[in-house]
Amino acid sequence: MKNLVFILTILGVFYFGFTFKFDGWIEYDFDQPTDLTKFSVIVPFMGTSFTASGGFKRDNQVIPPYADDLWCNYWYWDEGFFEWKNDIFLIQVGVKGHSIGPGNIYKLFVDESDFSYPSIYYGSFGKFRVETLWGGLRFVENDSKPIKGFNYRSIIYSPLDGLEIAYEESVLYLKRFFDPYYFFIPIPAPGIQEFWHLNAPWEYPTSELDDNSMIGGWVRYTGKNYSVYSEILIDDINMNRFLNPQGFQNPDKMAFLFGFSGKSGPYRLTFEVAGATAFTFQRTTSSRPYEYVYFEGSNLPIEENMIGYKHGENNIACSISLEYSNEGWSISAIYEGLIYGTRTPDKPWHGGTIPSGTHWLIGDVKSQYSLAARVAYTFENLLPQFEELTAGLRFGFESEKPFIGFDLSSVFLINQ
Repeated sequence: MKNLVFILTILGVFYFGFTFKFDGWIEYDFDQPTDLTKFSVIVPFMGTSFTASGGFKRDNQVIPPYADDLWCNYWYWDEGFFEWKNDIFLIQVGVKGHSIGPGNIYKLFVDESDFSYPSIYYGSFGKFRVETLWGGLRFVENDSKPIKGFNYRSIIYSPLDGLEIAYEESVLYLKRFFDPYYFFIPIPAPGIQEFWHLNAPWEYPTSELDDNSMIGGWVRYTGKNYSVYSEILIDDINMNRFLNPQGFQNPDKMAFLFGFSGKSGPYRLTFEVAGATAFTFQRTTSSRPYEYVYFEGSNLPIEENMIGYKHGENNIACSISLEYSNEGWSISAIYEGLIYGTRTPDKPWHGGTIPSGTHWLIGDVKSQYSLAARVAYTFENLLPQFEELTAGLRFGFESEKPFIGFDLSSVFLINQ
């Protein structure tokens, strides 16, 4: 797929022109620096476009064999995908990350990360809108890490102008890279999951497959200059409260989001609260690594490893974002407060046995606060085909650790 995108990109460059983008930043936390350099090419081609991007970065987590030569930077291929869209449809095929849901700061089901993966995304628009996403996370089995993929689907209904009511579902599965049942068949994922568990001639033995599906939805109302929204994700819900009130009560495993975003003149304010109960997104048996993360068994921080809600289980987070944009100037600041307990997506029930009842903010409870601010200016039309150049200064602190940085981005239009 990457080679095909590369060949089509080169052909498109010669015949149709292209847009070239550069994005780079460097930050220093008074301990060690991190940085990123990214080059992107967008090539139009007969109503479609091809996008390819990559570069170098230092995150102090991946240490390449040539670390001494490039100051701990390593080469990465970020995206390579094909896109076609009109007033009704949007299709993206290739390697990229995705971000889905109503939130501006927090996403519950799929949150864009630094990890790009083979994917197919389909969306349609109108009073009824359907979004379908497949992502292939691991196509070769590696030691105890099986082949792995996931699917996301949402159905959005707009009964009134500005109002959206959506049903969402996501499923993570092992031992196959792509499951056509979850992608093509218009049956809720939990129903297909149970179909796979049947003891039937067309089926794998029940012990071979154990997928992890989640359902939920959102409601969003968008006015002229504002938007209010809420979203819920249900990993598991306790039905014994209705079916067997006197018996064992299994934990509810859910995540939630409430948000507001409004604009007045050059100012925009966004406020969001999100969280998840204990045990949400984690595996429930030690023998099946279907926790809702990109890389199970890794040393990555949870915030950099979750497929969906970045803070994972057992927490509550609140963010306030303020943006100002006028006459080339851009000033933004975002403050977040996070309270979290034990978070162990790879250890069922935090290493114990399943408890009775729903739990939240349990175990080793901690809190942390972060503030990120940025001041930038955009120069436009400096030279022919040089569309813009943006330079920014960023600073703040994360969990009481300060940082300072600088970023630069530019856009070139060639033969368009």
